[in-house]
Parts: sequence; C-alpha cells; structure tokens
Amino acid sequence: MRFPQHPGKYARPALFTAKHFFDYLERSGAPRPVAPPQVVLVYMGRLVTRAAARWGARAPARPPVGVREFAVLGRGDRAIGLAEVRGVGGPALSVTVEELAAAGTRRFLSVGYAGSLVPALRTGAPVLCTAAIRDEGTSYHYARPARWAYPTPGLNRELFARLRRAGVPVVHGRSWTIDAPYRETVEELRSVRRLGATTVEMEASALFVMARALGVEAAALFAVSDRLDERGWRPRFFDAFGPLETLLDGARDALRALPAPGPRARRARSRPGRGSGGKVQ
Repeated sequence: MRFPQHPGKYARPALFTAKHFFDYLERSGAPRPVAPPQVVLVYMGRLVTRAAARWGARAPARPPVGVREFAVLGRGDRAIGLAEVRGVGGPALSVTVEELAAAGTRRFLSVGYAGSLVPALRTGAPVLCTAAIRDEGTSYHYARPARWAYPTPGLNRELFARLRRAGVPVVHGRSWTIDAPYRETVEELRSVRRLGATTVEMEASALFVMARALGVEAAALFAVSDRLDERGWRPRFFDAFGPLETLLDGARDALRALPAPGPRARRARSRPGRGSGGKVQ
C-alpha cells in the first residue's frame, strides 16, 4: 500500500480550507479570527500562562481558533503570539498552523521538548533544528515524499545568531520526527543516528513541510528532556522545564529583534530546500 493512498495529492487543491471554516464562522455570527504575524507554538498551557505573566503579555479578547491558551506581546506588525497547540504531533499541529496562517500569522516558531539520541546533548540543552526526518504522516499530504524536511533558512540563521549573541548556548542539530513514540525501535534509532539525527520529537518535519506549502516561515527549538539509546529510555522532563522556559524567553527576544515577517509567499509545491548544516557543535 502506498502512503498517502493517493500519491500526488499534495499538488491538488483541498476541498475546504481554514478560510472556508472562517467564512462559516462569520455566516454564523462569530467574528473572523485574527492572529499576530509571529506566533510561538508550545505544547503545555502552563508555559503560556507563566510566560504571559513574565512578559506582561495580554490575553486577546478574541483568541484565534485552533489553540487553547493564547497570549499576545506587543501590537501591530511587531506583535508576537504565544499559543498552546491542542495536542502533540503533526495532526494537531496541522490544524493549529493552518488556522493561524489563515488568520494572518506569517512566521511560526515551535518551542518544545525533544529526546537526545547522542551523549553530547544533556538534559536542558537548547537545540535549533536544521533538518528533520519525515517519519510522520501529516507532511506527506502537503509535499511529495522525501526523507528530510527543512526550516526556513534565513529565519534559522537569524535565530541562531541572535540566541548565541544573547548568551543562549544553542547548538545546531538534525532531528527524527515520528508519530508513534511508543513504537521506536533499536533498529530505527541506529538508522537515524547514522543519518545524523541527534534528537527525536513529534512535530518538526510536519511544521517545516506545512509552512513551505502555506508560504510562511517556520523554525523549531528544542530543550532536551529525555535520553534514548540502546539501553532504553531515561526521562528527565521535570528537570528540563526550567531550561525550556529560559529557551522560550530567548526565543521571544530573538523574534522581537527580527524584522517583521513579509507577506505570505505563493503556495510552494516543490521539495523543501536545504537548510544549514545539522551538526551538534
């Protein structure tokens, strides 16, 4: 059986989109959703509420659909949204990204946990993803099959430089994005390490491919929260929460220093272009 079952579907228009959903909301008397030009995506509501208190961010009167907790820092083209995705993995992310993009977001930065696949990455280490292995299903509905997905190159370069300049010891790294965390095998682990993957998580490749298809920018930052190797799994999520908050604050500062994102590009249907190198430094 092929996956997806109708190859080439990524080149065909969707039957309905997030804009059609928004049209329905308006016809039903609800206001049309509006989202900031830049949004940081996180996967725990506690991160949003705690960061909003630290940042002095506000809860909008009309939060966008497709998210749970939501806060906004700044106004106009300089506004930055902080959104909790409704779930984890590519399927949940696709709904959030599609709806925020339709509501006006042109730059996405995912900030979340990732497992370490190499000894050099210890608990709490900050990693900027330079490429992600597409071992999830969502991205194949947006772009032709390929092994790798890539973030927006210019955005990645700027984020890395500004985070380093601010004293955040971020490193580059390739990641393995997989939908089924309870079905990771030793054979897969060894295979992805040979390809240069240093982390494992559930969203990056789907985000990168969706962003290119939608004509928006995207990047992903991780804080190492657990370790996976031939000896098994060693979780340290509670120890990584503080470093994740620190990374989130660094991401906010980096985005505030960047020029406002430009208009959405025309929908791209070609294979994603290559990003910067993916070595842990």
